[in-house]
Amino acid sequence: MDCFALAGSLRAANARVVAGQWALLEQRAHVRELEQCGLDASTAKALLEIYEEQQAMSIIDRNSLSQTLMSLATDRSSPVDYDDRGLFDAADDFHLQQAA
Repeated sequence: MDCFALAGSLRAANARVVAGQWALLEQRAHVRELEQCGLDASTAKALLEIYEEQQAMSIIDRNSLSQTLMSLATDRSSPVDYDDRGLFDAADDFHLQQAA
């Protein structure tokens, strides 16, 4: 997978983590409301547990994509050619020797 595809996947993974965080907050509030009203919150708690497991998986996925993208960025050789031989002609060399 190239860097651009990985970056897109990472943005999508970040969006899933954020959406999951909102879902967790809403579900926790829902459980709290049910418990405060004295109603059965077992189904809401079970759903909250599923949300928490999914959030953990989303975070693992996001972190894995981030690490892969970082390793690609650091493992790649630079496309810049640093070999400056041949950029100077004899006249330039003469001026450089005078400056020294």
